[in-house]
Amino acid sequence: MFLGGHANTMDAKGRVNIPACFRDVLRSQYDDERIIVTRDLLDNCLRAYPMTEWQTWLDKLRQLPSSNRAVRRIHRRVVSAAVEFTPDKQGRVLIPAPLRQQAALDKMIHFAGTNNTFEIWDSVAWEQEIALADADVLDPVLLDSLGL
Repeated sequence: MFLGGHANTMDAKGRVNIPACFRDVLRSQYDDERIIVTRDLLDNCLRAYPMTEWQTWLDKLRQLPSSNRAVRRIHRRVVSAAVEFTPDKQGRVLIPAPLRQQAALDKMIHFAGTNNTFEIWDSVAWEQEIALADADVLDPVLLDSLGL
């Protein structure tokens, strides 16, 4: 699973190193270094899926009626923006300009592990998100369902 947060820099061409521990997870738990990077459905960041997790997510999406406007919007926002990557020997991927712009990625990048996926944030946006999360009151029903 993808755990923790990791800071990195992105070069002027949009290349960034995937954290070594995340690449280790791809190799050891998924036996496949390929990832799908796309827009996050709810937040202003990118989400990276191991290939098998992406396929599982697409399978769930396929079960939903395409006549539903929200389903079509998910396809447009997430699926149509998806790009497949295999990190190079140095662990880098080249994030295309449209994805960098959509997530407002600048030079400093933050990778956030989220269990079976990971997020790619602009570092300033990540700090703002964490400040909001720290100030937010968590849903007591949700906490109770998690046994917390």
